[in-house]
Amino acid sequence: MSPAARMLARLRRDRAGIAATEFALILPVMVLMLVGMAEVFGLVQAYGKALSAAQVVSDLTSRADSQSTASMNGIVTGAQRVLDPLPSGADRLGIRVASVGISSAGQPVQLWTYSWGGAAPAVAIGDAAGLAPNGQSVIMVTLRYTHPPLLQAILGSLSLNHSVVSRPRLVRLIPFNGSTGTLP
Repeated sequence: MSPAARMLARLRRDRAGIAATEFALILPVMVLMLVGMAEVFGLVQAYGKALSAAQVVSDLTSRADSQSTASMNGIVTGAQRVLDPLPSGADRLGIRVASVGISSAGQPVQLWTYSWGGAAPAVAIGDAAGLAPNGQSVIMVTLRYTHPPLLQAILGSLSLNHSVVSRPRLVRLIPFNGSTGTLP
């Protein structure tokens, strides 16, 4: 047997360092899986909190017999607390609230609107058709939350959009800053 063949046979029998080699090959995959699970958890958490924040804004707005800019700003603060510990400044969160009345002909009419923060999606007024009797209104809320993932440099920011509708509880039309708007 030649010296080269003896050396190859000896290397085949030598098992020292195999565990370290296997670990070095598997470690990047394990780290990638761990970071991926953290990203998925963060996204699921942000999705749930953003939906809850939209529901809170809609619910608190529809519970009052009147709203003002100051009261709506307080409701936005409540939505921000729902999002804690996620960042919820005006650069990450956009909220749009609209009171939509149903005319005597059954057509949705925007009575008033309130916006806060970043660009929230427009309220789809037409979606209110059939949600309330003629002469009454609904509160429609759209919310956009821009989620900053851990790997933001790679993934970029993710925008989560939610829409929620509530019926006023105490009055048929909720006035905003003293005016209910005009319902034909």
